[in-house]
Amino acid sequence: MGRRIKLSYTVEEDDVLSEVAKLLGLSSDELQLSVTLFNELQTELRGEDPETTVNINKCYETINKFRQALFNVDTRLGEVTDIMRGMDELRRALEETRNAPPSEEPEAEPLVPDAE
Repeated sequence: MGRRIKLSYTVEEDDVLSEVAKLLGLSSDELQLSVTLFNELQTELRGEDPETTVNINKCYETINKFRQALFNVDTRLGEVTDIMRGMDELRRALEETRNAPPSEEPEAEPLVPDAE
């Protein structure tokens, strides 16, 4: 696996959450792989195949693959959380701006000084 590169792009405000759903959906294969690896590991460790003995090296390899798949899912969840947090902060700030009382304009200074 190569280096991870951070991508950046823009979408309309109303499309952010649906875009987040798409990004999250990209993890479905990794999540399914995690479940498969978990089940394989359980089967191997239980020695459910009476024809063979438990292959510890295979268990190590499966655990490493399992951890990598979980890491990939966790990374995506972190990215999605960051996007959602940013969207939530933006919405709160906009709501505060809408609900803020109008600011009073300071009175303008007279252009001509008062005669004393």
